[in-house]
Amino acid sequence: MARFTRYCPEYMEDAFLAQGVGADGILFAIHTDMDEDGARADTYTALTRDALLVLTGEEAVARMDGARRIVARFNARSMRTVPLEDIRELTNDRLVATGQLCAVGHDGSVRSLLLYSVGFLGDAEKLAQAVKNLKAGLPPLQDVSVDTDRFCPKCGQRYPESGRVHCPKCADQRSITLRLMGFFKLYQRRVLTVLAVMILGSAVSIAAPQIGSRMLFDEVLTPGGSYFGMALAFVALIFLVRAVNTGLNMLYGYALARTVPWIVYDLKMRIFEAMQRLSVGFYTSKRTGALMNRVNRDANNIYWFFVDGFPYLIVNGLTFIGVLTLMCVMSVKLSIVVMIVLPMSVVFFRILWGFFKRFHHKNFVYGAQLNSMLSDSINGQRVIKAFAREDAEAQRFARVGGKQAGVDVKMNNAAFTAFPLIYLFMFMGQIVVTMVGGVMVVNGELTLGSFLTFIAYLQMLYGPLEFMSWVSNWWARCVDSAQRVFEIIDAKSDITEPERPAAVSGMRGDIIVRGARFEYDPATPVLKGLDITVESGKMLGIVGKTGAGKSTLANLIARLYDVSEGEITIDGVNVKDWPLASLRGGIGIVSQDIYLFIGSIADNIRYANPGAGMEDVIRAAKAAAAHEFIMKLPDGYETRVGAGGQDLSGGEKQRLSIARTILQNPRILILDEATAAMDTETEAAIQASLAALSKNRTTIAIAHRLSTLRDADSLAVIEDGKVIETGTHRELMTKMGAYFKLYKLQMEGLKVINMDAE
Repeated sequence: MARFTRYCPEYMEDAFLAQGVGADGILFAIHTDMDEDGARADTYTALTRDALLVLTGEEAVARMDGARRIVARFNARSMRTVPLEDIRELTNDRLVATGQLCAVGHDGSVRSLLLYSVGFLGDAEKLAQAVKNLKAGLPPLQDVSVDTDRFCPKCGQRYPESGRVHCPKCADQRSITLRLMGFFKLYQRRVLTVLAVMILGSAVSIAAPQIGSRMLFDEVLTPGGSYFGMALAFVALIFLVRAVNTGLNMLYGYALARTVPWIVYDLKMRIFEAMQRLSVGFYTSKRTGALMNRVNRDANNIYWFFVDGFPYLIVNGLTFIGVLTLMCVMSVKLSIVVMIVLPMSVVFFRILWGFFKRFHHKNFVYGAQLNSMLSDSINGQRVIKAFAREDAEAQRFARVGGKQAGVDVKMNNAAFTAFPLIYLFMFMGQIVVTMVGGVMVVNGELTLGSFLTFIAYLQMLYGPLEFMSWVSNWWARCVDSAQRVFEIIDAKSDITEPERPAAVSGMRGDIIVRGARFEYDPATPVLKGLDITVESGKMLGIVGKTGAGKSTLANLIARLYDVSEGEITIDGVNVKDWPLASLRGGIGIVSQDIYLFIGSIADNIRYANPGAGMEDVIRAAKAAAAHEFIMKLPDGYETRVGAGGQDLSGGEKQRLSIARTILQNPRILILDEATAAMDTETEAAIQASLAALSKNRTTIAIAHRLSTLRDADSLAVIEDGKVIETGTHRELMTKMGAYFKLYKLQMEGLKVINMDAE
């Protein structure tokens, strides 16, 4: 069973057993999202020793044995059996947004087995490889990577995205609450102070009606009593109670203000630090707006709940318990009347909690979309205006904004309809209590003072209930936000520190790439068994067409991504065994994609070496041919760049990027189109600087302009994810192969440009 659940959730065992297939007979299985007609469905295709089993149906979630037990089920519709003896091989055809798994017969006939969204292409390729292995007499899962953490251990359902460790369909609000409370551990004394003050304040509030109603009517306003003396003492006592209550409120506010902001600060830092640990691949699959929402909006939702919600929840909870206890002591009969009304109110509040939680989730989704659209609009203003798309962008923003506004309207309408009705119901209960209590006073069963005190307590009792009605809304928002926050904190990075890092001392720079395979999208390989060797201190030039995999190789060497097959070693040590800080500290990348942080030019240059002095910064800028244009800026090296700062040209940004890498002083230098955005004169100056920088360093230079690589120690031509030619410039020109053709095309292009210029 354990073997089976590596590929399918546990509840699928029953689904296959219902079709007469035992779990022990299944070697491998994949999940796809369409039936054979292309309609939405959950399809599991299982491989046995002699057949493929295609089971189609729908996955669903059901609650069992109480509100906290959630299980998944599979409602099967049909199952097809395809004998392996009828299949020569399986092939996958990628269409625009879908893919198709086909069975090729021994007579060459082709039969469609599966249709699926293109995101499932990788799993379909694994199934094809497993079938190929089985027919060749090999272990079915040889060279087939299997993800064993794809299903929620609680409900069994498939996680909606890779890297997730929490299931949104069966998230336990109790565990989320306890985890949020865990942030208070660092501030135990302050939290205990807040709780103590709240308990005292609650006690004083409960005692107030005893003085203001029962003592006034039963002891002061009585025939034959010393009215004026008692009244004076009574007023002084009321003032003292009010003063104590005010002082406790001030102390409570002071203690809370010193505690909660730091707790939320810790929460935001945990989110931000977790995001820094995640790999580059995580950010390529997430929208900027959604991530910003998790750091700011979600953390603030949690903050405001703990400021305006949680403390008062404790106060009102204690008040509720204390008041209800005193009411029972004063009159059991009236308390029974109250008890009839309370459970109904609690049921209403529970229903509203789940109702508002769904609204808050929709609101977050639309809010994240709006943030992403806003970010795109700000960063893409030049493109928007160049194509006169202002109105279209406004309409696109309005559509999503309208959906969010619609959700808010429905949520507010529900709140302003449900809560007044609950309050009306509660008021009806108060009327009944007044009628019954009035009869008891007339019959002498209850004193007037006690009756008025009971009414005051009843109003105090409904206060916490009213607060609960609103706090259910806040709590729904808080839990929804906390769930997303913890998803970020608990997300697993694709690139992790090795469990047992290699003991390395320095970096020489010998690079060997063996059989490297890599893909950004499933079953769409970029590198297909690439082999490259670069000796320490040598320069390797890499050329090839756009999309051949040149920049991908640079990313893999720096371990921004990991190869899916093969290995990359530096100084004989696999990059996966290098400590990340040592590995990336020894590799400098000058990319064609330049990013400048908000701050001064000097700060951006010294980003790679924060301890560098101003002399070192200037020296690096001069080596990158950036000093001259920097000195022409309004504030020189203190000129602010980045968002809202000085607008620099592409070539100027690239020179700052080169200066930053020069200051890093890496042992391995990767130049990824480092002079792509520069004019000929600037490029010549930069090439001289890079030539000096490259001395005694291992250098990998990627360029489309082949003339810049003529002096490289060796060249490698990459095509379709493989190295098809290697050698020096002269050797490759003599071969008259792929490099010769690329070089000839560029030279002819330059001749045409020169002729046009003349």
